[in-house]
Amino acid sequence: MSEEKIYTAAIVGLGRIGYSLGLDKKREQPASHTMALEGNRRIKIIAGCDKNAEACAEWRNHIPSAKTFSDSSLMYKNINPDIITIAVNEDAHFEEAIKAIEAKPRLIILEKPVATNLNDARKIQECADRNGVPVLVNHERRFSDDYAAAKSYMSEIGPLQEIQASLYSGMAVYIPGEDQTGAYSLLHDGTHLIDTILYFLEDINSPSQLIAIAEKESSTQKKDDNDIFFKNRNADSKTIMANSLLKRPVISGIVIDEQGKTRQLNAFYVTHSCPSVNVFMSGRSLFFGFEIALTGTDGRICIGNGYCKLYKAGESALYEGFKSLVADTETHIPKKTYYFANMIKNAVDFLDGKADLKSTLQTGINSLAILEEIKRKLV
Repeated sequence: MSEEKIYTAAIVGLGRIGYSLGLDKKREQPASHTMALEGNRRIKIIAGCDKNAEACAEWRNHIPSAKTFSDSSLMYKNINPDIITIAVNEDAHFEEAIKAIEAKPRLIILEKPVATNLNDARKIQECADRNGVPVLVNHERRFSDDYAAAKSYMSEIGPLQEIQASLYSGMAVYIPGEDQTGAYSLLHDGTHLIDTILYFLEDINSPSQLIAIAEKESSTQKKDDNDIFFKNRNADSKTIMANSLLKRPVISGIVIDEQGKTRQLNAFYVTHSCPSVNVFMSGRSLFFGFEIALTGTDGRICIGNGYCKLYKAGESALYEGFKSLVADTETHIPKKTYYFANMIKNAVDFLDGKADLKSTLQTGINSLAILEEIKRKLV
C-alpha cells in the first residue's frame, strides 16, 4: 500500500476564525481553521500570517514548528504550500484572495463571504480561472452532518409548502456607509442563511439555472436596472454568473433605527419547488439565533444552531380523525456535526482526486448575488 500524501498548509489571518475559536470550550471542536487543519493527519501546517504581532506570537506558541509572517506577500516568497486558507475580515477578502491565487497553491480555502460585493467576487473568480486555482468557500453548513441528515429527510416530508429562514442577533442588518467593510449581519451572517436555503433547494429545482448579472459601474445606471437579475444587453457591462433560484424579493417589515441602520427585514421569494420562501433577519435581538424550518405536505424539518428536529404527519393525540405533526424519534440525528473537520476532509479528498468541492466559489457568488439584491432594495 502506497504512503498517503501529506499536504502542506498556510493560514492568512490568525484571529477568531483563524485560531482563537478553537479555544472556545463551549463550541463543538474543531471550531477554527488552525485546529481543523491540525486535526487532519494528512495536513501539515507550515506557516501562519497576521499583521497583529501578538496574534502571531500566540499562534506560534501553539504550532512552534511553523513559520510566522506579518505580510502574506513575504510569506509566499518564502514558502509554497499546497493549501492556503484565507481567514481575514471581510474587507480584506478581495486583496488576500487575489494574492493567494497568484501564489498558485493547489487549493484555496476562503472564509465566507467571497467578497463584500459582486464586482470584487467577479475579479476573484476571473483570477482563479486564469491561474487554474480551485477555491473552496467555507459555508460550513454544507459540510455539517446534521444539515446533511436534514437534507436527506426532505424526501420524507412531501412537496414543500413553505421555508421560513430566520436570523436573530444584535448586529444591525445593514449600515449605510459600511459597504466596503461588510460590518453588518446581512453579509456577515446572512450569507450562511442564504447559502443554506440554496443548499436545501439546489437539487429539487429543475434545473438550477445560472443567469448573467450585469455589474454596472456607471453612475448613469437607470433606476429600472436596480433589479440585478436581468439579462445583460450591454456588451460593455461587466457580468457575473449567479444562481437564479432566489430572485426579485418582496421586501417588507423593515425597521430602521434613529441612526439610519436597518434593524429588521423580511425578504419573500417564490421558487419552482416552494411557493413561499421567507427570509427574516433581525438586528434587534439580545440573543443569537439561526433557524430554518422546511414544511412539506407530510412533515417538517426544523434545524438551527445546536438542534435538528424532524416531524412526520401522524395520528393526532389531540383530535379524533385528524393528523398532527409527530416527532420522528427513529431517524438518527448526529450528535456531533463535524462541520469544520468535514470541510477539511472534503479539501483533502478533492486534492486526492476522490471528490468534488461541496462549497465552491460559484455557490458563494450565488449567495452574494442574492444578498446584494436585498441590499439594493434598502438603499
